[in-house]
Amino acid sequence: MAQSHEIGRHAARGLASTAVAQFVKVVGTMATTIVVARILSPSDYGVAAMVAPLTGLVLTFQNLGFTQAVVQTRELDNEHSNALFWLNVLVSIVAALAMVALAPLAGAFYSDARAGYVTAATGLTILVTGLKLQHQALLNREMRFHALSINDIVVSILTFVLTTIAALILMNYWAIWLGIFLNAVVSTAMMWRACRWRPRLGASFAGVRHLVVFGANLTGFNLVNFFARNLDNVIIAKVHGADAVGLYDRSYKLMLFPLQNINQPLARIMLPVLSRVRDEPERYRRVYELALRALALGSMPGILAAAICSDRLIPFLLGPRWAAASPIFFWLSLTAIVQCVPNTTAWLYISSGNTRRMMYWGIFSSTVSIVSFIIGVRWGAAGVAQAYFIGQLATAPLLYRYATLGTPVTQRFMYFVQLPSLLGGVFAWGVVSLVGQGLPTAVVIAIALVASYCGAAAAQACTPGGRQAMAAMLRQAANILPERFRPLRSG
Repeated sequence: MAQSHEIGRHAARGLASTAVAQFVKVVGTMATTIVVARILSPSDYGVAAMVAPLTGLVLTFQNLGFTQAVVQTRELDNEHSNALFWLNVLVSIVAALAMVALAPLAGAFYSDARAGYVTAATGLTILVTGLKLQHQALLNREMRFHALSINDIVVSILTFVLTTIAALILMNYWAIWLGIFLNAVVSTAMMWRACRWRPRLGASFAGVRHLVVFGANLTGFNLVNFFARNLDNVIIAKVHGADAVGLYDRSYKLMLFPLQNINQPLARIMLPVLSRVRDEPERYRRVYELALRALALGSMPGILAAAICSDRLIPFLLGPRWAAASPIFFWLSLTAIVQCVPNTTAWLYISSGNTRRMMYWGIFSSTVSIVSFIIGVRWGAAGVAQAYFIGQLATAPLLYRYATLGTPVTQRFMYFVQLPSLLGGVFAWGVVSLVGQGLPTAVVIAIALVASYCGAAAAQACTPGGRQAMAAMLRQAANILPERFRPLRSG
C-alpha cells in the first residue's frame, strides 16, 4: 500500500508540473510558428519540411527504443546504463555521417540545393541529441518529472527567443535549422545537469539483450510510423514544390504538433506509472481511463473550436499570404480529433510489453496512410490532408479492438470517452453559426473555445462516471497549488 501511495504521489506531482510545462511548451511552439512565419516565407518553411522526413528517418534509428526500454524494464543497473549510453553515441555518430552522405541526394531529389545544405548541417543536431538520450530515460524511469518539466520550459522559451532572433538576422531557412540545433544543445546540457549519473569509458553489453529486443520491436513500429507521418511532406514537395509543402507543414505544425506536444509528455508520466501497476488490472484500468478522459476533455474541445474557425484562424495567426493553408488546416484539425484517443494506445502496448503487436499494427496503419497520401496528392496539399483524415477515421475502430486485447481496458470505453467533447463541438458550431456573423475574428474564436469547452464539460457531467472523473481531475489539479491554498478536508 505504501508503494502504491508513493507511485500515486509521484504521478500527481508529475502531472501538475508537466501540465505547467506543456502549457508553456505549446504556447512557445505556437508563438514560434506564428512569429517566425510572419518573418520567413512559405518557401523557407518548405526547405525545412523537405529535410524533416530524412531527419525523422535517421532519428528513428538513433534511439532504437532504448529510452522506453529503460522506463519499462523492472531491473536496471549502472552497467546497463553505461552500455546503452555508448550504443546511443555510436548510433548517433553513424546517423550524423549518414546525413552528410545523403545531403547531395536530398538536393538532387528535390532539385533544390538548399535541401542538401540543411540535410548535412542536421548531422550536428543528431550528434548533440545522442548525448542526452540515456540521461533523459533515467530521469523518466526515476519519475523525476519536475526536472524534465523544467527542461521543457527553459528549452521552449529559449527556442522561441533564439529562433526569432535568427529569423530577424538571417531572414532565410537557416534560421529554422539554427533554432532546432540550439534547442538540442540547451536540452542536452540541462539533462546532464539534472541527472547525476555519468558514463564511464568502456562498456559491457552482457545482460542488455532483452532491452535491445524490446527496443527493436519498438523501433520497427517507429520506422513504419515514420513513413506514415512524413511521406506526405515528401509527396507534396515532389509533386507540387516548396510553396505547397510549406503551407501544409505550417498547417500540420499548428494543429497536429500541439497535440503531439500534449501526448508525448503525458506519456512520460503514464508509461512508468502503468508499467508499475501492470500486475494490478483494476488499478491499471482506472489510471488509464482517468488519463484518457482528461486528455479528451482538455484537448478535443480546443481542436474542434479551431476546426470551426479554420477559415478565419489561419489568416488571423499567420497573415494573409498564408490564407491558402485554411482548407489544409481544417482537414488536419479533423485528423487531430480522430488521433486524440489512438495516440494513447502506445501506452497500452509499451507498458504491457507488447511492442511486437505494436509493430504489426504500425505496418498496417502506415500502409493505409501512405495509400491515402498517394490518392490525395492529385488534389494538392488539401487533398492529402483530406485523404489522411479519411484513412485515420477508417482504421480507428480496428485499432481500438487490437490495442485493448489482453488489457483491462474495454473497446467500448475508447468510443465513450470521446462523446462529451464531440457534443461540445457540435454545440460550439451551433453557437458560432448563430452569433458569429459580422463579429471580429478574435471574438469568434473566443466564443468557439468557450462554447466548446463548456459544452464538453456539461456533457461529461451528465453521467456518474463523468462526474467522478471530473472530481478526480480537480483533486489532481489541486496539487498544483501551494499547500496553504488547497481546499481543506474534513476529518
